[in-house]
Order: sequence, then C-alpha cells, then structure tokens
Amino acid sequence: MIAVGVLGPLLVQGPSGPVRVGSARQRRLLVALAAHAGRVVTSDALVELVWPEPPADPAGALQTNVSRLRRLLPPGSRIETAADGYRLVVDPGVLDVTAFADGLAAAAAAETAARPDRYARVLALWRGQPFVDLDHPSVEPEAARLAELHASATEQYAAALLAVGRAGEAVSTAEALVRGEPLREGAVALLARGLVAAGRQGAALAALAALRTRLAEELGLDPSAQLRELEGRILRQELDVAVAEPPPSPAARDRLPRLPVSSFVGRDAELAAVAELLDRCRVVTLCGPGGVGKTRLALHVAAGVADRYDDGVLLVELGDGGPADVEQILAGALRLADDGAGAVARGAGARAGPGVLADRVVDVLAVRRQLVLIDNCEHVADEVAGLVEAITRGAPGVDLLLTSREPVRADAEQLVPVAPLPPEAAAALLADRLGAAAAGTAEPGADDVVPELCRRLDGLPLALELAAARAAALGLRGLLEALEADETFDVLRGGRRAAAPRHRSLADVVAWSHGLLDDPQRTLFERLSAFAGPVDRGAITAVCGDAAPLPDLVERSLVVRVPGAPDRFGMLETLRAFGRSRLAGDPTAPALRARHAAWAVALVEEVAAARRGAGEPSAVRRFDRHLADVRRAHAWLCAHGPVDQLLRLTVPIGEMADVRGRIDLVRLVEDAVAAAGIPPPGSRPAAAHPLAPRLAAVLASSGWQRGDLDTADDWGRHAVVLAEAAGEPLAARFGYEALHNSASFRGDLDRSVDHAQKARDLARAAGDTVTEVVAQVDLVVVAGYAGRDTTQLEADLLAIDAPAPTSRAWAEYALGEVRAERGDAAAAGHLAVAVAAAEDADSGFVAGVARHTLLTSAARGGDPAASLAGFGPLLDHWNGFGAWTQLWIAVRALVGVLSRLGRHRDAAVLLGAMAASPRATSVFGADSARLDAVEDAARAALGPEYAVAAAEGARLGDRDAVALARRLTRT
Repeated sequence: MIAVGVLGPLLVQGPSGPVRVGSARQRRLLVALAAHAGRVVTSDALVELVWPEPPADPAGALQTNVSRLRRLLPPGSRIETAADGYRLVVDPGVLDVTAFADGLAAAAAAETAARPDRYARVLALWRGQPFVDLDHPSVEPEAARLAELHASATEQYAAALLAVGRAGEAVSTAEALVRGEPLREGAVALLARGLVAAGRQGAALAALAALRTRLAEELGLDPSAQLRELEGRILRQELDVAVAEPPPSPAARDRLPRLPVSSFVGRDAELAAVAELLDRCRVVTLCGPGGVGKTRLALHVAAGVADRYDDGVLLVELGDGGPADVEQILAGALRLADDGAGAVARGAGARAGPGVLADRVVDVLAVRRQLVLIDNCEHVADEVAGLVEAITRGAPGVDLLLTSREPVRADAEQLVPVAPLPPEAAAALLADRLGAAAAGTAEPGADDVVPELCRRLDGLPLALELAAARAAALGLRGLLEALEADETFDVLRGGRRAAAPRHRSLADVVAWSHGLLDDPQRTLFERLSAFAGPVDRGAITAVCGDAAPLPDLVERSLVVRVPGAPDRFGMLETLRAFGRSRLAGDPTAPALRARHAAWAVALVEEVAAARRGAGEPSAVRRFDRHLADVRRAHAWLCAHGPVDQLLRLTVPIGEMADVRGRIDLVRLVEDAVAAAGIPPPGSRPAAAHPLAPRLAAVLASSGWQRGDLDTADDWGRHAVVLAEAAGEPLAARFGYEALHNSASFRGDLDRSVDHAQKARDLARAAGDTVTEVVAQVDLVVVAGYAGRDTTQLEADLLAIDAPAPTSRAWAEYALGEVRAERGDAAAAGHLAVAVAAAEDADSGFVAGVARHTLLTSAARGGDPAASLAGFGPLLDHWNGFGAWTQLWIAVRALVGVLSRLGRHRDAAVLLGAMAASPRATSVFGADSARLDAVEDAARAALGPEYAVAAAEGARLGDRDAVALARRLTRT
C-alpha cells in the first residue's frame, strides 16, 4: 500500500486514513527526503531546500522539524540520522516513486491480455507533477525524468489497449497525451493507429497532418521516416480496421438520454439500487449536496432502465427556471401546445393560472408508459411536488426520477441519498481530470491544489473538477495557505457529510477561485453569467466587451468550451450563479442585461431571415440552442423595455410557435402582448406598433389550432384592425390568413376563400413569399374540397419562389391533399416529400397535417386492419400539440376505419363524443358523406343500441374520448 506519495502533491496515508502534514516546512522536508529516498541528504542541503531564508539556528530548526515529521510517518517508512544529514528509508511498495517504476517493469513483462489493467493500476499512482511541494531547481532533473517516464508509460498503456482490441480507450489515452505534448511523435503514431482501428481513417490522417504542420511551423522539421511510412500505410488502407457495431435506430436513440462522454466511476452500487427501486416505486429522488453527481447518476440510471418504458425517457432540466417556469419547462420538454382552456382563449395579458398547464401535461402523459427525469428540483421544490403528485394521480404509466439537494416531499417519494465518492473512486476521477494537463504544465507549483483534495473535499465530484482546474493555474504556497486559513474546509473531512456545510465550502472554493483572477478575467467571468447557456465568441464580445481573457477562463475550467463550428463557451451552473450574485450589486449590470437583450434580438432576427431560405433547418437548430438566452432576454425586455426590441424579439418566436406547435413559445407571445400594452380584441386603437398585427395573428392561429374558433375570429379580426391603426395595411395579411382557417373549419368555404385571397394578394404586395405560399395552399386545398379544378391554382403555387423547407412542405402537402381527395395514387409521393421537408425544419404542424392525409388516404383505400396501428402515433402527435381541431379530424378518420372493420359500437361511441364536443369542427364535403355512411352502418348494425353507445360517448368529454380512441388503435 502506498503510504508516502510525491507523484503530485504530498500524500501521507496512515492505517486510519490520510495523515495531515500541516506545516509547509515539514511537507518540503519530507518531499526532499523522498526525492532522494534511500540516500543521505546533508543537513546543509536540507536547510537550503526547506527554508527560503536560513533560520537563526539551522541545525536546531532542522532537528525539530525532523522530530515532528517522524511522529507523522506511517508504518513502513522512517527517517534515519546519518553523520552529516538524514535519510528516508521505506519498505517496498510504500513510496509511490519506487512503486511506479517497479509497476511499469511488471506491466511490460505481463501477458498481453493482462497488460492494460496492469498499466492502468500503475498510472493511477500518478497524481500530478512530481515533487510539486518543493519548488527548487535541484529536483527539476528528477521531476523531468519521472514526467518522461510517465509519458512513455502512457504510450505503452495505449499500445496495450490497442493490442487487445480496445481501440476507443486507446484513442482517448493517446489524445490526452497528444494534447499535453503535441509534438510527441510516438503518441501521435499511437493515436493514428487507434483511430484507424476504430474505423476513423480520416481522423487518423488529420492527426498526422496536424503534427506535420506543427513540426514545420515551430521547429522547421519534417516528420520521422516511421511516421511518414505509417501515413502511407493508412492511405493505402493496409492497417486493420475494427468492425463497428451498427448504429442504433433513430427510435432507439430518441428513447435514451444523452450521456456525458467523460468518465463515470464509483457508482455501480447506486446504479443497481436505483434501478431496482424504480421497479417498485413511482417517484424516486436522488438527494444530496450540490456537485455530488446526482444528475450524472440519474442519466446513467435512466439509460439503464429505458428499455422498461415503451415511450422511453423524457429529460426535464429545471436549472435555468424559477417557480413560475416549472410547468412551462416540462411542457416545452413534451413539446406541448396550448388547448382551448389555455391563455389564448383568455386573451392577451392573461397568463395561465396555476394548474391549467399542469392539466395539459397530465393529459399528454396519461396515455404514456415513460420515465420522466426531472433535474435540479431544489430551488422549485414546492412547484415540483405539486406537479409530481398530479402526474402520479393522472398518469399511471409514468414513473418519475428526480434530482434535488433536498427532499421534494411529494406523496410516495422514495429518497436515495447520494454520498460523495469513496477514496479510490475520487482518486480515479481526479486522475482522469488532471492527468495529461498536470504532466504538461510548465508553471512551477501549478498542481498545488491537489494536496489532500480527495480527503479535504470529501470526494465531491464537482469540487474535484474545480480543484483539477486550479491545479493547472495556481501556485503551491498561495493555495495551501488559503485552504488552511479557511475553516469551512475542515467540515468537509471524513464523516461530516451534511449537505449545507459542503455547499458552503464549495461556494467558498468558487469565491476563492474568483478572487485569484486578475481584473480583466474577473470582469469577463462575472459578465459571462449574464448568458443562460453556451454562446460563441462573437456573442461574448457583443455583450461582455473584451473577450481576450476567455482562454484563461477555459484553462481554469471556469468556462467550458463546447466544440463546434463555431466553438461555444458556457459555465457550470454553480459558477454562473456565483457570477450573477456578484452582478447583483453592480451598477453596470442593467447595461449588461440590455446588451444581452439586444444581442438576443439580433440573433432571432438572423434566425428569422435564415428560416426563409434553404438554411431553415440549421437556423431552427440555432434558435433551439439559444432558447434559454432568448427567454432570459424576453423576460428582461418585458420588464424593462424598450417595446420595439421586445416585439422584434417576439415576432420570430411567434412564427415558430405557429408552425412548431410550441406552447412555451405561445406563452412568450402572450407575455409580450401584455407587456407592450397591445389592446385586446374589440378595441379600436388610434395607433399601434407595426409588429402588433403579426402577434395578434399568432394568437388567432393558436386559437383555431386548439379548436377555439371564436377566439381565432376575435384575434384575426383584431389583427386587421391593428394593421390599419399602425398604418401598415399589408400587415393585415396575417389576420386574413388566420380568419381563412377559422372560416374553413366552420364549413364556410366561400368566406374562407375570400380571406385567403386577401392574404395572398397582400403577401404578394409585401414580397412575403412565406405567407403567400400558405395562402395559396389554402386556396388549392379549399378548391379541392369543393370539387373544383385546381390546375391553375397549383401552377400559381409552384411558381412562388420560396425555397425554405417548410414552404416546400406546405406546397407538397397541398398537391398531395387534393390528389388524395380525388383518389389519385400520386398523392402519397407528394405527402411523403412534405413530411420529410417539414420534419427537416422541425415544423411539426405541417408534418402532422401531411402525415394525417397520408395515413387516412391509405386507410380508405387499403387494408383497414393494417392502418389501424398508425392512428396511435397520429393521435399522440396532435394530442401533444393540444391541436383539438386536427385531433378530432384524426378521430373522425379513425371512426371510418373502425366501421370498415365491423367495430360499429366503438365507432358509435366516438361519434357520440364528437357530436358532444365543442372543439370538434364542422364536417363538409366528402368527409360529411363518409361520416354519414359510418353512422348509417352503425345504426343498421346496432339498432337501438346505437343511441346507448352514442350517449356513452357524449358523456366522456374530450380528454377521455381521446384516451379511448388511442386504446382502440391497439385492439
């Protein structure tokens, strides 16, 4: 057992655990002796090594410190007195330096299969820069020799992994070494071989090319002959490539949470225990202090049990939200849209009361078999408790896995305490985070934070992450003196595991780290906390000013770099919260928030412009990546203005709420309408903001999608009024488009055509091809429903230059819809193209209507039994949107399939439910004839029982009727 460690900060391990060597002089003395273990070090040399300035009585001072140090040494080690100095004598395996060298020799001689594990155990002894406690030139040669030995051992470890087919681990090991020593040819060669073995020949060639460039630029050299030969063999594909497993299907990927790629150690027992608990408990909460690893444990548990749940795992992250945001964040994760009971029906300025949105969440979850993982509950525990209880009562197939720093105290909650990592696991985690960076550090004493970290920080993973970051940047003396002077660190030692003390100490670590930054670094760190998520360097410059210190903050792990094109930079939640606490009293903070809001406005306007072209999919993904910051800016502008910026931010949000069916985005529109003072329907303002008509039309569209045609009419007409008041007559196109849909669903086709023509003509005059496409689609579809020739209308539609995927999807949908109505087999091709284009841009509403026609037309002309199962996902789609208009149309089509299967009683129940629902829109044209035929067949088959079944359906209500319809698709 290692009892004295100097491969990194000094470590002394006694029979009862770590031994604290509190005196800096005694630590330097022991390291000096260990650096010359087994050899006598003269008293004069020791005095020079231990004291920067010689004491008044050098011999006496040295003897006193040796005496005190002897009392601290563990068994198997002793200090002997020699004639002219002292000597450290250790038993085999007690000093990590000798154990390291002996272990490497044994690993090299081991069998091929056993070699990787042997090397791994030996490399775990390496905790950082050797002799880091002793900043003296005399030990630098030995430290350099050991560092080279460690690098060589790491190469041998990677080669051993590669030899037994563990290519992925070999690549990770070699990559870490190359990051520390980019010109190390042996490491680059191993990396290239590993990448080839992993099937990544392109990456292997890129690694070799990067080395060639760096050698030329920095040293004026070419790669060695061996490396050039290796590159040639790769180009000729002469190296063996491992057979990769087939990638999981998209469905399988969607059911699993994304796991962090960095190491996860020491939690096997907790993984098994929580998985077993979820087998018999509905609500499980992982409870422990901040930074203990609850989220990572929960993600791994969820990945392990995902196969138990037909609908997979839903991850809900509450870290950025407050008490008022809990329901909206969960709704956003579910991709819900509002329904007729939502705030749209209540008008602008009215926000959903407590429980309204929760009911929608429960409605959707009620038909699922799913695990919902809700992360970071402690700051909103009351709200989470109420929502959890509502879900457990109303959604019997849903289990909940929560993470929190305190119990949520919901009914049936089962607590699983998450303790800090045990010593071995903590050491492994720290070694993983420190390894290569510590070996490549040029600053003397940069690893100082490491001494006794596993004991001092009690194995708390986040604290270890922070300590690893500091090890690359801070001096030995300053770090140790700060830790020893901070009494709060004493409570983190073995046995004292109460959450509050650990949290305070972690906060002190952050504050101390913050204090060590210079002024430009500190300013940027605090200003970065204005962001809610990772952003690119351009955003940081626009909002925070000088971004020059950014690399320094990344190096200290105060900022996390997210690789990409471009790279993005973010903060851990704990660090962001600390930064915001510093900003709270800063008089410049309001100006910072205003710059953040202005940046967000520019961002969404760029997204809106890009959405009108072929780059729409990437624009939508960009919006989603920055949604947390868009929300933060929106909240600031609602409270502080200016109104113009608020509405410019909100219009693109509303446009995506419309085509994507996102209730969380509709809520932002409602808040903006209220904050901007846009008058409600029924008023006739003398003036209005030019963007007000667009937002009113979004609320109108939300109304008709949810089956509330009266609200849709009110807001649609009001959009026209606001356009007149704003002096922007062309903006009335948005209101007319919404009014068309409302009239269409009322069965008033003449009025719907009139509104669509006005919307099209105004859009054409405004040069708005996106709205022109939608209006022309309306005209094509209505003409098709009326049985009129659509040839010219279709030609006009295809002539519009609108390259965005959503616009293409609308056009293909229209072509498919009218052909399906005529029974033309070509319909399926158009509809399939529409679905693919819409899904590419995440335009869920458009994809839904195309998929609906694709399914229902196939059901009418094919085997009804084969099509039945397809209605389940369709119902789920519209139920998730809360789109009752489309939902009842889907139920209507399902009724026809049930009738063809001879299930007339089931059809009669659903017919009764439709007749009783205020949200089921009017039936006209061919649909009316088909529905009459279904009813006639049911009456003929059931006789008097038809009335009983229809009455049963009428009593169900919308929610239960949809649940019944979904069940009927499975039987």
